[in-house]
Amino acid sequence: MCLAVPGRVLEIADEMAVVEFDGRRQRASLLLVPDAAVGDWVIVAAGTVLEVLDPGEAAEILAMIADAPAEEAG
Repeated sequence: MCLAVPGRVLEIADEMAVVEFDGRRQRASLLLVPDAAVGDWVIVAAGTVLEVLDPGEAAEILAMIADAPAEEAG
């Protein structure tokens, strides 16, 4: 299963972005969103930036994820 969460673009080079998610960094293609810029909040799925988010929208999504109950092991 793939979960797409907001991340912040840290670097851009050669049509690829380095995106940070909760302290982890991942490279992602900018093929679908070539106008993304350093500092933007984005949604990444399957190694591709899908959308640039408004910072408020990113904060709202991150808050919802933080408030979601953890799945119980079992």
